This record gives sequence, structure tokens and C-alpha cells, in this order.
Amino acid sequence: MNTSEHTPPLYVQIADDLRVKIQQGELRGGDRVPSENEICERWPVSKITARRALNALRSEGLIEGVRGKGTFVRRKAPRVRLAPQRWFRQVQTDSRPTYEQEAERAGEDSLPDRHAREVQAVFEVAERLNIETGDPVSETHYLNAMDGEQVSMSVSWEPLALTAGTAIACPTEGPHASLGVIGRFDKIGIRIDEVEEALDCRMPTPKEVRDLQMPPVGTPVVAIEQTWRAQGLPVCTANVVFPADRYEFRYRMEIK
Repeated sequence: MNTSEHTPPLYVQIADDLRVKIQQGELRGGDRVPSENEICERWPVSKITARRALNALRSEGLIEGVRGKGTFVRRKAPRVRLAPQRWFRQVQTDSRPTYEQEAERAGEDSLPDRHAREVQAVFEVAERLNIETGDPVSETHYLNAMDGEQVSMSVSWEPLALTAGTAIACPTEGPHASLGVIGRFDKIGIRIDEVEEALDCRMPTPKEVRDLQMPPVGTPVVAIEQTWRAQGLPVCTANVVFPADRYEFRYRMEIK
């Protein structure tokens, strides 16, 4: 290898070589990548250099280690979330929550863990729902798994000023608990006509790493802030987090 002062460090060259192989399909999802020892044999470098090369690819989310088996190219997520069509009433023939439909399309079983409670709205939630800080809201936590793998976690809030005393007051109980947000509010005569989503790609918090059973380093998350409105009135807001390697997001927009 060229060792001139303008040549990238050896670990960068090794990482670049392996990255190209992944991008060009020579190494595909699930394929084993060279170990530190194999890199040392292929390139005349130390284990420290080999480890730095693998860590660079790991930090980009391109590879992952499996204890006792080695390091592999990350598989492309089989789950797809398509927007905004998933919100359109005229194409909704299935009123189940989105994650159940997405699991079915991926040929996977879904297992949601969810629980709700009544709390007082903190400032951020109150701002998003256009209510006063301290107003009562239902707070629902979700942890969704597909085929035994944690794929998302979320927390949502709904003003009890709108839902108290109705059949949807508790999002996890009652005759309409199996419906999504739009379907549930339809049942009490509140027609949601707008949903706003703000996406943020970032590294996970320690709690997200733990709850979503993610690798300790290298994999970012897609964090989505959602707010549903009916004629401009916020009726529900939520924070949803997906490991970036377990879900694919597609946006198909009409051009008018």
C-alpha cells in the first residue's frame, strides 16, 4: 500500500475496500465479513488496525457482530412503512393498527406490548396538543416485536377532555382498542383529517438500546414525532422510535 503522506490511513483503506464490496453486492446481507485475523493475513497490518477498520463499518451500520459466530453484513429490513397512503381513508380496507398490517406484509408475526395510564401533560406534550400543562391525558406505551425482534417503541398522548367517558378513553381497552388512531376517533364522531410527521435520524439513547435490544454501538434510529388533528384541533400526539436497520421508510407523493 502507498504510505505517502497523502494516502489515507491503512484502516480507512481496508474499510473502503470492504464498503465497496458491500455497496456493489459482492458482500450481501447476512454474508460473513473477514475477521480481524483474516484482515491481518490479507493486509500486512496489526490487529489494532484491523479492529479500527471493522469498527468504522460497524459505526456506519453496515456490519454487525454475532456473539460466537463472527461479523456479518447487516440484512436489509424486510418491513416497509409506506406514506402517506397508509393514512388515506379511501384506500383503508383494514382498520388494524399499522404495525400489524406491516408485519403481515413482511410475513412475520407481531407481538405488541402496550399499557396505558392517566397522567398530567408535561409542557412539551401540552404544547403539541394545544392544552394546558397539567391537563389530564391518557399516556400509552408500546413496544412492538416482529418474529421475536424488537422493531419499534413509542409513547402517545390523547387529551382526556376529548375522550373521557367515551368507548376510547383507554387506548388499550374497550371495544375499539384493536383499531388505529383514526379508526378509534371515528367511533366517537371525531374525524381526523390531518397527520403531521417530523423525522429525525440520530443515535439511540441508552434506554432505547436496552428496550429495542440494539447493538451497543453503530446503529442509528429513526425518531418520528406524530400529531393527528381534526379540523386543526390536535387529538393525539406520539413519539415513535425505529432501529434504522429494521425498517424501511418509503414516501410516495402525488404531484398536482
